[in-house]
Amino acid sequence: MGYNATDMDEPKRVAAQAGFEFSGGALCLDFANTIGDRSVGRNEKLTGYSDLLRWGAAAGILAPPARETLERLAARRSDDANRALHHAIELREVIYRSFSGQAAGGQPGPGELAALNAALLEALPHLRVEPSENGFDWTWSGMERSLEGPLWPVTRSAAELLTSDEASLVRECASETCTWLFVDRSRTHRRRWCDMKTCGNRAKARRHYERAKLKQSRG
Repeated sequence: MGYNATDMDEPKRVAAQAGFEFSGGALCLDFANTIGDRSVGRNEKLTGYSDLLRWGAAAGILAPPARETLERLAARRSDDANRALHHAIELREVIYRSFSGQAAGGQPGPGELAALNAALLEALPHLRVEPSENGFDWTWSGMERSLEGPLWPVTRSAAELLTSDEASLVRECASETCTWLFVDRSRTHRRRWCDMKTCGNRAKARRHYERAKLKQSRG
């Protein structure tokens, strides 16, 4: 299904090199977070099919041989690869709308559920149970032969999160310029930022600036 790094820092290193971040707490949310501010289309990470493969490798769902095979397949079937990328972005936005609504106290609409169920019909026939070092594990059959294979684990992740108790813990970043989603597993369930090092620190700096400006105006 994907590589299992023995060094726990390896996935972080691969992600950093690929230019992706994984702070969502669920594979499907990390996929939804491959774009920044949707209101202006800022910081789009999936501009070509190769980007989808880079993300899959960084996420740990594409082992190097599978990625290389899909790269060769995409080179031979560029039109199909472009369609697969289009479907990937459509799925990403379905996931975003579903969980953004969930974070706001609503539920996915009929259109989102229909799209997710259609994606499940494509993905689940490829799911298998196979022996692993620790007994048995879920794997994906034929992922390296389908240009849409990297979407299968994402689809399954979205369905599992939506039907889990953690669905109520999905949050959207409180930043005005960020639409990233995350599972709030904090002790108090009051986490507001996708990442304190980025959006959290910017908000903190902005509040400090506004307080200083107000103090200056009064002085």
